Amino acid sequence: MSAPGLQGLRPWIIQRITAVYIAVFMLYFTVALSAVRPFSAESWSEWVAWPGNNIGIGMFIIAVLWHAWVGIRDVVLDYVPNVVSRMLVLTLVATVLVGSGFWGFRGLVLVVIK
Repeated sequence: MSAPGLQGLRPWIIQRITAVYIAVFMLYFTVALSAVRPFSAESWSEWVAWPGNNIGIGMFIIAVLWHAWVGIRDVVLDYVPNVVSRMLVLTLVATVLVGSGFWGFRGLVLVVIK
């Protein structure tokens, strides 16, 4: 049922690359935020508004959503036998992930223009 090119090695590589980026960014995020004293909403906004951090957070959002899509898609393809049910579940998951992406990027934009 998988589309050509979305089975086997490619999703496996996507999962690994996104997982590494997520882990490295979380480590950077933890170290960077622990160095900010005093911790306040203003210091948080300044940190997020810095272009390097903003791009990194944007890439983090994309990585998490892509990682989630590949993982959930594989589980649904393996465990939902009915094609109609499978497409319904995948459509719902895709809708939630796209909405989450828009919500995350909206938050980034609001911090930058503030």
